[in-house]
Amino acid sequence: GQAMSYRASLNLPKFAIPVRRPARSPEHAERLRRLWAEAYAWQLRDGRPRQVFSLHDGPPYANGKPHVGHALNKVLKDSVSRYQLLRGRQVRFRLGWDCHGLPIELKAKPTQSAAGSDSAEPAADCSPANQIRQRARAFADQCIAEQRLAFQHWGVLSASAEHYETKSPGYVARQLLAFDRLHSLGLVYRSFLPVHWSDSSATALAEAELVYRDDHRSDSAFVLMPLIRLSADASAPEALRDSGGEQQPRHHLLVWTTTPWTLPANAAVAVGPGMRYSLRRLPDGRTVVVAASWPGFGGGGGGGGGGGGVELGEPLAEFPADALIGATYRHPFSNAECPVLPSDHVTEDKGTGLVHVAPAHGREDFQLGIKFKLPLVSMVTEAGRFGGPGLSESLEELNGRHCLTEGSGAVLDLLRRRSLLAHTEALVHSYPYDWRTGRPVMLRASSQWFLDTAGLRDRALTALDTVRILPDREAGAMRAFVAARPYWCISRQRVHGVPIPVLYDESTGDPVYDSQLTRRFAEHVAETGSADSWFELSADQLAEKFGSSELRHRRLKKSGDIFDIWMDSGLSWAVAGEAGDLDADGQASLCVEGQDQFRGWFSSSLLLSVALTGRPPYKSLAVHGFTVDETGRKMSKSVGNVVDPEQVILRHGPDGLRYWAASAGLAVRPEIGDRLLAAADGHVKRLRSHLRFLLGCVSDLPLSETVRTAICHPADAGYLALLADFVRSIEAAFDACDTGAVCRQLEQLLSQAAGPYLAAVKHRLYCFPADSPDRRSAQAALWQSLRAITMATAPVLPHLAEEVYAALPVDGFGGRPAESPTSVCLEAWQFPDLSDSSDSRTLLGRQLLALFRLRSAAFAGSDEFAQAASAAARLSLAPLSAGWELLLANDALPWRPEAKEDPRFGRLAETLRCSSVRVVRATEFESLRAADRRVLTDCDLGDVGVLVEEVRPDVSSDCPRCRRRVAKASAGDTCGDDELCQQCADFLLDGWASDAESSETATRR
Repeated sequence: GQAMSYRASLNLPKFAIPVRRPARSPEHAERLRRLWAEAYAWQLRDGRPRQVFSLHDGPPYANGKPHVGHALNKVLKDSVSRYQLLRGRQVRFRLGWDCHGLPIELKAKPTQSAAGSDSAEPAADCSPANQIRQRARAFADQCIAEQRLAFQHWGVLSASAEHYETKSPGYVARQLLAFDRLHSLGLVYRSFLPVHWSDSSATALAEAELVYRDDHRSDSAFVLMPLIRLSADASAPEALRDSGGEQQPRHHLLVWTTTPWTLPANAAVAVGPGMRYSLRRLPDGRTVVVAASWPGFGGGGGGGGGGGGVELGEPLAEFPADALIGATYRHPFSNAECPVLPSDHVTEDKGTGLVHVAPAHGREDFQLGIKFKLPLVSMVTEAGRFGGPGLSESLEELNGRHCLTEGSGAVLDLLRRRSLLAHTEALVHSYPYDWRTGRPVMLRASSQWFLDTAGLRDRALTALDTVRILPDREAGAMRAFVAARPYWCISRQRVHGVPIPVLYDESTGDPVYDSQLTRRFAEHVAETGSADSWFELSADQLAEKFGSSELRHRRLKKSGDIFDIWMDSGLSWAVAGEAGDLDADGQASLCVEGQDQFRGWFSSSLLLSVALTGRPPYKSLAVHGFTVDETGRKMSKSVGNVVDPEQVILRHGPDGLRYWAASAGLAVRPEIGDRLLAAADGHVKRLRSHLRFLLGCVSDLPLSETVRTAICHPADAGYLALLADFVRSIEAAFDACDTGAVCRQLEQLLSQAAGPYLAAVKHRLYCFPADSPDRRSAQAALWQSLRAITMATAPVLPHLAEEVYAALPVDGFGGRPAESPTSVCLEAWQFPDLSDSSDSRTLLGRQLLALFRLRSAAFAGSDEFAQAASAAARLSLAPLSAGWELLLANDALPWRPEAKEDPRFGRLAETLRCSSVRVVRATEFESLRAADRRVLTDCDLGDVGVLVEEVRPDVSSDCPRCRRRVAKASAGDTCGDDELCQQCADFLLDGWASDAESSETATRR
């Protein structure tokens, strides 16, 4: 009862937000969406000079529901954008979508057409190609709407603003003009080259569209190529020269291949210049030529012991590669004589040292074929099966067989029947797969359009030197890919995409490029809103309507190819520049994407920008990993570990999802699962609880006062120094796009500084007179803490930050323009009251942290006292080092109790939250240890000795007002259990109780 009578005399916090995150109505979510849309639009039209920060959005595919990969990417981008907005920059962040490509086209096929979709069917009179294109566009529009709505739910600042699409008429027109410019620069060409071909997608693929799987299984073969004759100029041992001739060859070239299906297209055998070879005997008596270093059959990789009982005899002769160069052998499937040629791509570490060359099915093979004018024979159809004019009658039994499956086995059977198969081995190795269909691909020669990457490579690498890549560990990966990238095939054999505006001579098949046709067709697309007419009109009609007079009266056919989607998205920077989304240099300040984009959007954008402008399209790149589950497994519906972002929001709110994404940051393999999401939710709740308490503590602070002059307590000054360090660390983390570090700094501040500090000042806040300098000093520090933590939280957790911002006792923190929307994201990242970086304040910060650590260590083994607001314990401290001597025993420093100060109510006792503190010499400390007391902790922390004793009830009393157990000042002290401590009694004697009671009554009214 008596304790309740003192309640009115306490300054209890007035909480402005609830403890728990309230359930948000759709109306509340819509209000926030509108607020952020207004804030984003306002900062774009604000007339004050601002530095531009351009975050260019790499467009995700519009082909499915939003997933956690989207969440990770968009939250990282949004967090960095919001931070840059707080720093006073004009943020230009326009969302984009990649709307072309095979996955969308497959969804638009008549047999798979948006089952359950309410989109209108295409007109019956349009071409089959345009029917697919119209369905594909409708499907993409549905996906864009769904993904965009999800991004709004996640709090993405620009999700309600205008976006770009690679299928929009303006974008397509810009792409057509870019192709015309590339053609005029001589950077695109058409050629018959081996490209990665996906029979499952029926199109050529670029390197960026491949996934290399390490579990691919092949039947590797050791094939005998009968050696007919050596070059007349070759210097060879007699044993090798005695070859038996064309009719009965004695020696064979032993060739190892992992692609037996390419053997029908063999045109040569390559040897390594500078390598040495030997002649060895098989168990059946035939002799073979192999690399001298080759260990024999078995073991995978073309050698290494074992070999299923097949053993080679000792070398009969050894000779250099020059002895073989210029020799000829008989083709395994015909009587043709084929040459032995030198090639640097032959090495000793794999295979037998003799490499089968099929120019239609390998890039090094093709280059060798060009150099030595080898026949380029392709006998594989677009379906990945043997066939076509290149397949000879002698191989008719292969016709129609799929090369990568039964066709490979059929080739081995043919070799076996001809006694030319020495050995086979099953081999598990890395092999390229189509990233969309998950099926293996092949290298197959076909006529395609290419961008001249060889001509751009050096310029691109030089441009890349000016780009900052984050984190630092990823910088080498981008350079390595650009340096090693082969020619870029930019044509695809599909219909849903941007048509390649080229006509061909009907008789020769040669391309007839007409710049006027491309430019006028681009104008047509921009005006009519579609490129569908390319698929409707004939070649003659296209030439008549758009082409120059040079096309008249020629027999022409039109291209049926479309551009590679990386050509589409790789020009997004050009469209962004036209829309005013880039900075003054015509570049994006930052692009943030996954690691795979080194091979995809990052490199395609770089190459196209360097080709067309001579500079990189971006100044900085930030790279994150791919989400996996908590055990490190890839997300898979079949495994059942896919996490739906919408379900995360239902359970943990949008800020729970955002905190997970931000804490994952730029990690190599960001993990997600129930445990990690619960942990993220816990961190959000702790931040909410802390900010709620800060709001309550400053509710009666007259904010017109100058905060800096109000700081009069060493703990408050020290805490402001720690806050200044915190703000600097947040700035460094955001500048490095390291949102994971931002989250760690927030967690560290709460656990190591802000939390202990708040506990240390509660006594001053609750029990000191409302206007006392010490209480106002604590409130001033807490106001700065509220500002710093809210501002640091706002980019990552905007929903919580807006709730706190709306509950402030004044209109904002003072940095938001008066005419702007009332949103925390328009505040200014300014902390003038944290600018004092003097040595004295910095020292106070270090000392305060040291005291917090001391208290934590002193009460580590006693939860009862550690959890108490003011532990019923006396601390005896003995400085054991110069640092602690300075802190505890130097009369000139503010922590040292004044000579007349009651140790029960001093600053050390208050900060350490205990009944009293005394500082003793080391010698006195030893005698205290020996005394008969109830000791809770007796430890030497290295720098300071700590003795913690319980203050027994018979020599102390519990103050009914402040709840502290205070030791009696002397043996004659008569204070009883229900009496106020001296400090509270003094406060109430000053007449403060009646004032506080009146205030409390007014508040209740």
